[in-house]
This record gives sequence, structure tokens and C-alpha cells, in this order.
Amino acid sequence: MKITKIYWVVAAVLLLGSTQVNAQAMFPEINVNLTYPQFQRLKTDGGFVYLEGGLKGIILYRAGENLFNAYDRACPHHPASSCVVQVDGSTLFMVDRCCNSSFSFPDGQPTGGPAQRPLIQYRIELTGNTLKISDEIIN
Repeated sequence: MKITKIYWVVAAVLLLGSTQVNAQAMFPEINVNLTYPQFQRLKTDGGFVYLEGGLKGIILYRAGENLFNAYDRACPHHPASSCVVQVDGSTLFMVDRCCNSSFSFPDGQPTGGPAQRPLIQYRIELTGNTLKISDEIIN
């Protein structure tokens, strides 16, 4: 019985670790110039845009002046499902409508539904008007 438990713990650790490695392998570095018209929503706190990249796309969110967060749109509850995380219509939180998991701004922590882990969050560097989103996972 103890060996079975150890086997499942090792399998879970390997699975979680491989998810992060796969995310990094699939993610090209993205440079976003904030002066482009499509990024006007990022000029105010609470603004967001959807970008390509990562496992299922990225939510780029402005938490404050010079403070941005980049979340992968793959739900940590079922990252392989066809669903993606979206910003709720209220723009106060993010949600996966398939499993009804919700996630908070600005940290991506689960706030409801079956998800137990936060959204994958990527490192961001801000230089002038350019954001550089890297494949380095920070959580």
C-alpha cells in the first residue's frame, strides 16, 4: 500500500514538472510595444489583452502603473482540455467556463471551482514602452 502511494506522488511530481517544461518549450519570447493602438486597454489599471503564446495563449493584465502580469490561459485543473481561461465580463477576475474555476487578479490564485493551483504566470520586463514576456515561469 505504501509503495502505491509513493508511486502516485512521484508520478504527480513528474507530471507537474513536465507541464512547466512543456510550457517553456512552446513559448517564444514576446515583445509588446505598448504604444500600438491594439494595446490601448493596457493604458489603464485593470486593462487586459489576449496574446498568442504559452500553452493556450496569454492574458496580459495591467495591475498598476508599470506593473503588469502575464498568465497562461490553460486552466491548471485540466490544462489539456480545449477550454481556455478568460477574463470575466466584470473584468474583476478570470474564469474557465468549462470547469467553473475562477482566478483572482493580480496573482492568478484560484478563488472558486475545482482548480487547486494558480494560473501559470510568466516573467515580464518593462523597458520604456516595451514589455518583454519571457518563457520563465514565476509560479
